[in-house]
Amino acid sequence: MAHAEHLKLLAQGVAAWNRWRADNRDISPDLHGAGLSGQDLQGANLAGADLSGADLSNANLAGADLGKSNLQGADLTGSNLSGVQLSRSTIDTFTKCENAIGCDIGVNGIYSPVTDSAALMQIDPPGNSMQGANADAVIASLAHARKLHTFSLVLAGFGLLFIVIKPKTISLPYLAGSFKFDDLSYAFLASMLSTGLLSLVAVFIDSALQGARYLNDRRAAMLVGHFPWILSKYECEPGTRRKSQIMRLFLSFHPLVYCYFFVKWDAMLAGDWPALLQHYQEFPVIFGEYLLPVFYLILLRLCIQIFRISEGFQKPILFDTVTERERRTDMERLAEAVEKQALRTSELVGLLRRREER
Repeated sequence: MAHAEHLKLLAQGVAAWNRWRADNRDISPDLHGAGLSGQDLQGANLAGADLSGADLSNANLAGADLGKSNLQGADLTGSNLSGVQLSRSTIDTFTKCENAIGCDIGVNGIYSPVTDSAALMQIDPPGNSMQGANADAVIASLAHARKLHTFSLVLAGFGLLFIVIKPKTISLPYLAGSFKFDDLSYAFLASMLSTGLLSLVAVFIDSALQGARYLNDRRAAMLVGHFPWILSKYECEPGTRRKSQIMRLFLSFHPLVYCYFFVKWDAMLAGDWPALLQHYQEFPVIFGEYLLPVFYLILLRLCIQIFRISEGFQKPILFDTVTERERRTDMERLAEAVEKQALRTSELVGLLRRREER
């Protein structure tokens, strides 16, 4: 639990707390699990504090310094985070930040636009999660999901071909000359295939979203946020976001096109339910009357799941500007050191050559 003395100091008010922090810069406050709900902590110096598991719901943290603080498991529900400093602070999957104001909620953290700082997911995930900050792994999962989803869309496209052109039979690619399908048998086969394909799509896209939660740099945000697939591409403009949502809705629920083939529309429009039931029970497909409801329940659930996951990608993947600047500085130092070493090596090679010439 929180350090009792630290809680007493904080209870004296922000001014007294900040004076104590200024006089004791080497002390990292222990406010672990503290009950600070609804408190006015505006402008408080909480840098480096252990706030893991703390209840900060509806607290006023406007202008507070939370840099390098531990917010894992903290409850920030409804809190005011306007102008808060968040650089190099960490959250985890248990951090709650619903309805927090003055900040943007991203896939992998919380961002304060005023201070251009972010609290990101802990860099080291649990050892049994098999996750980590690897943009290439996220891209690979998205690529697999896109490929499988495209195949499912092609199957739905053949279904539309039956609806629009109304051919008597159709041959699928790679099966030409061997199998021909009428509209009903094709729709049943496509429903089964789409069930399997979309099951894998849901697995891959969910894996990508979970992996994106641990990304923490500008390159990763650009790679994943702009991956060329409408179901995962991040859109920030309101107008484009609405168009994207409509497209994602159609792309997620495309297997519902097969419903057209299993409904006797004239009987349904006339309200002739006995004829509709008889039509359903007389399907020529083996066990169609038993398998179709199962497939369509699974398909509908998969469609909803994929759409919800795609909504998760409409949150930005964040990075902390201060951390990025420090990384660039480190890279510049490394590049300078490499350049100096290369220069010394070339000088040494020149000396050796001159000796050999003598």
